[in-house]
Amino acid sequence: MSPVDYLEKLQTAEPGLAEDVAELASLYQRKLWHQLTLKVEDCFSKSDFNKGELPLEFYNNFINDFGHKINLLKLSQFAVHVAKHIPDAQQTVAFLQGVAEHLKEQKLPRSEQPLLFLKMHVAQQKLEMGSVQDCKVMVEEAKSELDSLADVDPSVSAAVHYVSSLYHKVKKDYAEFYRSSMLYLAFISSDSLGYDFKLPLAVDISLAALLGEGIYNFAQLLMHPIVKVLDSSPYKWLHELLECFNHGDLHQYDALCAKHATVLNAQPALVENERRLREKVTISCLINQISDLPPEQRRIPLATIAERTKLSIDGVEFLLMKALALHLIEGSIDQVGGCGWWPQPKLVVPTARSSGPAG
Repeated sequence: MSPVDYLEKLQTAEPGLAEDVAELASLYQRKLWHQLTLKVEDCFSKSDFNKGELPLEFYNNFINDFGHKINLLKLSQFAVHVAKHIPDAQQTVAFLQGVAEHLKEQKLPRSEQPLLFLKMHVAQQKLEMGSVQDCKVMVEEAKSELDSLADVDPSVSAAVHYVSSLYHKVKKDYAEFYRSSMLYLAFISSDSLGYDFKLPLAVDISLAALLGEGIYNFAQLLMHPIVKVLDSSPYKWLHELLECFNHGDLHQYDALCAKHATVLNAQPALVENERRLREKVTISCLINQISDLPPEQRRIPLATIAERTKLSIDGVEFLLMKALALHLIEGSIDQVGGCGWWPQPKLVVPTARSSGPAG
């Protein structure tokens, strides 16, 4: 069946789509590929074009015919859209792999990014099917491929980092999930995300920031628009906790723990890591105490640190050694004089200013 014959059949079967189908046929016959691409995109935005098996049939019988003549990344995005309407996971993987193989066989220029985009959506499906190791291998390969490409489209970079974040979420690696998620957010507009997607993501990233090993910079997350969604949700307490950790405010931390005890106890990961959280906010308190002082006044009595961090002198010495070992501060401890000399904290949490993701 030719593409035009298919469109005529579709027009008869779906009278409500007649006007759109007629325009598709006209653009196809006039070989106006760019305008046709825009029209296909418009059609896929309409619910009537996404009913049942129509997206897959539309791709196989129409788009597949001229796919090599349009922007290949847009073609791969059409394929991913279609894949989301295939109910069976195995069939979804087979479809996406088939599209990728067809692209490879044609040996078209500038196909690296479209293939990488498709690969990441296959990896996501594999992960959802429980093939965690397969996903891991594909993500590692994708990151290597991404590093070798120039002028990468943001949608491709976003796909790689998003699937990476999903993998690390399954592995419960909070720090890597946080870093991958922040990279993902760097390549998309949070305004383009629906509330039902944005809120769970904001919750997951916030929890990962609190729980992630080695993450002491909360300012970058707090400056990202995605955290604002927490304020109009039952997770406003999470935004308050992030602010508290960012400022290293131990008194506020204790107050929040008391105020939100019920919801905090309903988060198993927070309960399991209660000691680590206390240590992290205390380290943040130390960093803030140092950075609040002018460089020439950073010879701080251990007793002064103890008062602010709510620790004994022995506890302060342990805290300082921990922060030094983590390379969060530089300096030395004068045990005889009972002072610490900290010429420069390496991480100044309250005044950090950066648009890029980090951990």
